[in-house]
Amino acid sequence: MLRKTALLLFLFFFLFGILSSQETETLDEESPFSKTKKKVQNWKGEITAVYKNRLWIKIKIIRNKKLSQLSLDEWKERLKEKKEYIVYQKDTKLPIGTFVVRDTIFQETSIPKTKGYFDVIFEGDFRSDPNSKIKSITTDSYIEDTREEDFYVEPDQFYKGRYTKPRESILHPKDKKEMVFVPRGLMIFGQGNDASQDNFNPSFLGPKESNLKEIPSFYIDKYEVTNSEYEYFLLQTNTKPPKHWIGGRFPVGEEDHPVIHLTYREVEAYAKWVGKRLPTEFEWEKAARGTSLTKVTRRDETIEFKINFTRYPFGDEYDSLLCNTRESNINKTVSVYELSKEGASPYGVLGMCGNAAEWTSSWYEVYPGHEIKGFAFGKLYKVIRGGSYSESAKSAMSHHRSYGGIPNLSEDRKAGFRLVMDYRE
Repeated sequence: MLRKTALLLFLFFFLFGILSSQETETLDEESPFSKTKKKVQNWKGEITAVYKNRLWIKIKIIRNKKLSQLSLDEWKERLKEKKEYIVYQKDTKLPIGTFVVRDTIFQETSIPKTKGYFDVIFEGDFRSDPNSKIKSITTDSYIEDTREEDFYVEPDQFYKGRYTKPRESILHPKDKKEMVFVPRGLMIFGQGNDASQDNFNPSFLGPKESNLKEIPSFYIDKYEVTNSEYEYFLLQTNTKPPKHWIGGRFPVGEEDHPVIHLTYREVEAYAKWVGKRLPTEFEWEKAARGTSLTKVTRRDETIEFKINFTRYPFGDEYDSLLCNTRESNINKTVSVYELSKEGASPYGVLGMCGNAAEWTSSWYEVYPGHEIKGFAFGKLYKVIRGGSYSESAKSAMSHHRSYGGIPNLSEDRKAGFRLVMDYRE
């Protein structure tokens, strides 16, 4: 008896499973996402009068924004293109037949701009729908013109073309300086070979998302701030010139040279006036050397980061023609506009190797995990980057760090500068 009952239960659930799967398949077939097109109404025309003797139909077409932009001649062409319309009953919205247009009558005064509709007279024949009980057109009917549009669009197609790519370069509205775009992304910083240096990054040789820096997008000055640009700021703000400007002026003929020997507080004041800010040391380093990383997805779908490390903005080998340091034997700054474009960083920034050292907004401190200790770390000094004409090629490496602020940030005339501006994504 028990075996018989068990067999009956098995058959019951087996048949129930088949019916359920069939029902699911039916539901899937009827899903709205299985249809990729839908009808969208261009206009709706209410039938306001029917003349039986000649079967003239007076249509009141409801105006919308798209229709309002068309002239009378354009409307004539559009209405003449289509020769058949389905006629629907207003209350039920069910089709009652088809109207075949033989002629269309317009009047110049029939499209007033102040009204939300206009009148058109159609002459033609009505063919009733065999399935409808209504055999003639009445004023309780309407016709419409439709178009097909995609009902379901894959997300990537929907957003395609909706993102506006940032400009690669812009001109700042106040100081008119050209600024170049540095995109958001992870970067590796410092170096991983010499642990005695302050730029040693203990995680350098094992990069992963947890120990890399993610830098938001920003714009950075393509060139360092020049003497003439800084002088303009002084005149606009009635600020005293630097003490090393003899007679209150920079050296003759050096208007396009980078301004140098400024204190941190002086460049901070300039940044506030112009509406920008000093870069962090990581923003500066990314703008100078790029991300120094290549992201690779392995076959097992894990992520690996490969290091593409270069010492200078233009490559791994020092070149005195591309970097104004002590080795160049120029022994002074040069015009920012005379710098070779071959010495540009991966983002097109010039002068990030030598010429003038540059202040950043970052406090001078060791990188995470470094064992070097110091009482002044993170409290007294600001990081300086880039090296200068009077320093060695080593000081001009993109990952090299210096600092300023002795005895304080208002008196130490240590460097020049360039500025950045946030990009709002």
